[in-house]
This record gives sequence, structure tokens and C-alpha cells, in this order.
Amino acid sequence: MESLASWDPNWKRRYNSPPDDLITGFYVPAFTRSNRYDRAVGFFSARLLAAIAPSVDKFVINGGKMRLITSPAHLNDDELEAIGKGEELKERIRLDLLEAIAKPIPNPVLADRLKLLTWMVATEKLDVRIALREHVRSYALFHEKIGVFADADGNWMTFTGSPNETLGGARLHSESFPLHRSWANEEQRAYAQEERDRFEDIWGGKVDGIALWKVNDWIVEPMRSSFGMREPSAARSRMYEFDEPVAADIPIPDDATFVPSLPIGLVLRDYQKGAVNDWLLAGGKGTFAMATGTGKTLTALAAATQASIHIANSDRPLLVLVIVPSIDLVGQWRNDAERFGFRPAVCHGTLRRGQEEYLKSVFSAARSSHGRRTEMVITTADSLTPRSTTVGPGSDHFLQRQLARHAGHLLVIGDEMHSLGTPARLAALPGNATMTLGLSATPKRHGDETGTDALLEYFGKPVLSISIKEAIYKYQALVPYDYLPSAIELTEEEAKQYRLISQKIAAAFGVGGEEAAEAHIRARTRLIQHAANKRVRLRELMAQGLRSQSHQIIYVAEGRDPESDFFQLDETERMLREDFGMRVERYYGETDSARREVLQARLASGEIQALLAMKCLDEGVDIPSARIGVITASTQNPRQFVQRRGRLLRRDPDNPKSHAVIHDFLVMPPRPVGQPSDSEKRLIAAELSRAAELADAARNSEALSSVIAWAYEYKLSPAEHTWMNLAHAGEMEEWVQ
Repeated sequence: MESLASWDPNWKRRYNSPPDDLITGFYVPAFTRSNRYDRAVGFFSARLLAAIAPSVDKFVINGGKMRLITSPAHLNDDELEAIGKGEELKERIRLDLLEAIAKPIPNPVLADRLKLLTWMVATEKLDVRIALREHVRSYALFHEKIGVFADADGNWMTFTGSPNETLGGARLHSESFPLHRSWANEEQRAYAQEERDRFEDIWGGKVDGIALWKVNDWIVEPMRSSFGMREPSAARSRMYEFDEPVAADIPIPDDATFVPSLPIGLVLRDYQKGAVNDWLLAGGKGTFAMATGTGKTLTALAAATQASIHIANSDRPLLVLVIVPSIDLVGQWRNDAERFGFRPAVCHGTLRRGQEEYLKSVFSAARSSHGRRTEMVITTADSLTPRSTTVGPGSDHFLQRQLARHAGHLLVIGDEMHSLGTPARLAALPGNATMTLGLSATPKRHGDETGTDALLEYFGKPVLSISIKEAIYKYQALVPYDYLPSAIELTEEEAKQYRLISQKIAAAFGVGGEEAAEAHIRARTRLIQHAANKRVRLRELMAQGLRSQSHQIIYVAEGRDPESDFFQLDETERMLREDFGMRVERYYGETDSARREVLQARLASGEIQALLAMKCLDEGVDIPSARIGVITASTQNPRQFVQRRGRLLRRDPDNPKSHAVIHDFLVMPPRPVGQPSDSEKRLIAAELSRAAELADAARNSEALSSVIAWAYEYKLSPAEHTWMNLAHAGEMEEWVQ
């Protein structure tokens, strides 16, 4: 048997998919050179081992043994909390495993490979254990991801991070992980030893807070009855090991159901049930305008499930297209959808030939004239939108071409639907949708009534609206928060520049120079975003105690300071690290998905105190451990500040928080001696109207009084700015029907 070290220099320091093919470029050569494989992973599918079964044959012939630690595939944290501890949970896990084993096997190739896995379980070549994170009264999912390959020569290598042990994780999804080889150098060996020790500690039950269940005895006889058994075969180990997926062998995963169903134990709130019913009664058209954290995704998946069941009853297939604004949300949607029994295919970025073939098979299955099945494709708004103006059958855009050929039932779900309101993205939305569902905390597009109207025309008017106050105080879906605004005065020089740029904007518009006006507007925005006194106030907050706090998100401005030409992200990081000794990390657009997961975990554990973010934490990303937000830079766009508030108010099941704290920097001119200019009044009104909305839902009522007092100090008129009369007069809705 060749050793792991013999494949140098083919091993890579980091694997990124795309462009790497994780099966042929990593798993196959690793299995053929190993006799031990240990894996701790959030979710596992036998289909991945089936896809590389020729290599597994050789692995077992070499005397190979596998140990696997994984989470239950069909439970979520809410269900685990509801079930609690005891025999009920143990029985539920056992029944879920039996249900998965009993599902039909879609083709003979897969059936043959499952026979080998059954033999491995029966002969203790494969030892499977279920792990859960243990809390006082309940459990939560186990999400650690550690892999260890070892050979007979004493070499081993470890990988941690992104991929789940599923075929999608290895081939279809965007995944990334570093590889540490024990034989490479001392530094890599040290990393590999730490990761190997961590697996051994978990496997041996030495980690407090992680519970393990041995499940081989539960599954061996059901597997034998369902699949049969075969011993490893040298002939099979020499079989061609996939270069690209074979379409006939890929479309139906081993853990698939053709029609989704509500997860056992899922408890929907009354407002979620009502939203689904109202959407169905509206003919499958409408918008869920729900404050962040109230369960938009689960409500949408419940609606899609009910639509799937209804259409399946007429023996017709359904295609569900989910459009999300970012790649981070692709992963979150995929994980949630799989719990409902959907089999999501992911389509974003540059597609390899094997991915295109798989996606073609998904679209082909959904185009069938009959059949009880639902197919789901999750894509990003950018991936759906062609660079050229051509859409439809004649387009060279893969996704548009496939959608144009679809003639059956099509449900389009637009997550964060406001992001789809640009002319190009509106044109890319499928015109042949038979059902539509829009989701957003803020469906209105800031300053774009035309785009808002077009979105409502496509997705439908709101069938449910939940304000932030209702989410916090009525439904307790979010934690309450304290709002602490700080008035950041422009310096005399900045105020002078502000007035000068405002005059240039007015002059440009006066002669029809819209392009010049837009350039001046951008310059004025940079001036506001990088106001010098923001750094002064941030330094004061740190000195007053924030330096010792953890679980913080600090939002900073994009781009360079117009005066110093330094990036605010660089300056803020330097100040916090060097002047205050804080443990901080950047979290921004160039941070890859694997790194983001690591940073979120480090923030949750307290290993780092703060994430420094720009825009990438505005939409959809769940970081429930965050408790303190410092917004040093924001716009008057309601979507942005609503989303940033939502990041901080999510409940954290692992470390419950009683409330959140939001520090908000409001830029204003120097305190007026006389009457502020019109341009200064517009700045003041924009900043304070945003602050009034954030203060209105806060638990510290004095915050709103302070904001309104500032408005009077700057001589704003309550007749022109109705929010000045809001104190205890009623709610400010994120969406008004």
C-alpha cells in the first residue's frame, strides 16, 4: 500500500471547491492510501461513501477501519430543546435512523455500494456514533468538523472546517478546508496532532458538554435487511473512480424523499401557520414582511412544503427556485431545506461540467409531465442575473436557459426580496412562475418606489406583517435592546466641506448634471462616514469599559478616509489591538466562507472579543452570540440599519442573553449659533429619523426623548418631521400595508 506521504506534492495546503473536485482530488487518493479514517462532522450521508466506494473497497482490503461522529440528520435545535433529555430523545434518534434506512434505493449501483457499508458496520470496520451538544435541560446539534486519515507507516493528516460528510458537501456545494500533514514540517505536525487529539477526546467521552450514543447495534440488522451485504472486492477497487458525476447515478440522493414534509417535532407559531394559510388562499402569491428573527425561512419552507403536497396530489412535479442575496445564505437555506426533505441543488458561480450535468437532471425531472416529486434549486441573485440583456431560451446563461424551458409548476421564493428590485434583477426573475413568495423585514426599497412596486407586482402584497416591537415584546422571538445614540459633531473644517459639497450638488442638479451631482453625493457620503470625531467617540467607549466586553460587532465605513487616505477598517483594527489590547478580527467581503464560520465560532466562545464588519453582516447571516453592536458608520437606508439591528437581537440557545446593546454614531453639524442651513437640516433630519426608529422599539424609552430633544435643539420642525411626535404615540412599522 502506498503511504499518504507518497502522494506529495499532490496534496494541497487548502482545498477550495470550486475549483477543486473534493472527491477525485482529495477523498479518493486519501482512502486508497490509508488504513484509518476518523471523522467528526455535523451531517453525514452514506451517498458520499457510495460515490467513492471503489476507493473504500481498497481502503478495507488494506485493513482500513472508520470511526464516525455525527449529528442526527433530521433534528434541529428547536426540536431538541422541545424534546429535552431522556429516553424519548434516544428513541427519536433510533427511529430517524431506521426511517432513513427504510427509504427506497434509487438504482442498482448505489444498492451495491450500500451492501459494502453494511458489511463494514456488521464487522466493526465502520463504527458510528451520534453526538449532541449537552446543556442543562436539553441538547443542541453537534457541529464540529474534524477529519483524520492515517496510514500503516505512521503518517496522518487532518482537515477541519467547511464540508459536511455528504455528496453535496464534497461535490456540489462551495466548500473550503485546510489540510495539515504530520510529515510535512513541525508546525503542520503540531496542528495535526491537536486536531487528532481533539477527535480522540470526543470519541473517548472526555469532553464535558458533548454526549455520545453508539448506534451500530441499532442499524446493523435494519441495514442487512434493506441492503444485504457484500465483502470488499479487489476487482471493484480497480473500477474507474469518478472523474465527473454520471447523470444517471446522481439525481436522487440516498436519503431523499420525493415530496417534502414538515419535520417531526417542528412547532410553528400561530402567526406562521396563519401566514402559510393566507398565502395558499391567495393562490400561492404574496410576501411575508416579517421582522428579522421571526422565522421567515422556516415559514417559507412550510409554505413550499404545503404547495408541494398539494401539487403532488395531482400527480405533477414542482420546481422550487430559491433566490438569496449572498453565498452565506445559500448554505443556511440548504441546511434548513434538507430538514424538510427537500433535496436542494445549489447553483452559483462558475459551474463545472459535472455540476451542470447534475443540475440538468434536476430541471429535467421537474419538467416531467407527471410524477409526485419536488425539486429545489438555490441560487444567488447575481448568479440568476445574466451580464447581457438576453434572457430566455436563446440566452447563453445556463440557469436562464433551464428556467425558460420549464413549462410546469414553478414556485419562486425571493429571500431578502428588496435586493431583487434593480432593473437587471427584475428582468431576470422567471416570467413563467406559477407561484411566488417574497421574504423581507423591509420589502420597501429605499428611495425606489418603482422598484418596490415592481417587486410587489411580481411576488404579491404582504399577507403577513410583523413589526420589530411585536417580534420583541409580543412573540419574544427577539431579545429586547438598549439603544445608546451618540451625537458626532463634524469639525469646523468638515462642516465647511459639507456645505461646499452640498452647494456643488445643488448647482449640478440645477444645470442637469446628474452624473456630476452623483459624484458629489458620493464625496459627501464619504465625508460623513469618515467624520474624525467618530474615532474619538469609539476610543471613549472603549476606555469607558467596552474594551473588556466580548461578543461585539463593530461596523466601520467602507473605503478610505478622504483626509488621511487610510482605510477605516485598518485604523480601527490598529487602535483596538495596539491601544486597548483587544482580540479582534476582520469580517468583510473578502473573507471566505470557511473563515467566516471559524470567526463566528471564535466570537461565540469569547476567544475573540469583536468582529470588525463592513456590509457583509447586513443581510441574513445568523450570529446569535453577538450582544453588543457599535455602528460607527451607517446610511439612512432603512434596510441596512434594520438588518444590523436584527443581527444583534437573535436569541442564542447556547448562551442565552437577556438583552442587546446598540451604540449608534449620529453625524451632525457643530451645534448651531443661528439657523442651520437647508443642507445641514437635511443631514440632521436623515440621521435623527433613523435614530428615532431605532429608539422607538428600544426598552430604554429615554433614548427616543433624547433624539427628539436633539431635533428641537437643531431647530427642526415637528410639522415637517412627524417622527418628532412619536413619543409613546404608537408603533413605527417596518412595513405599512
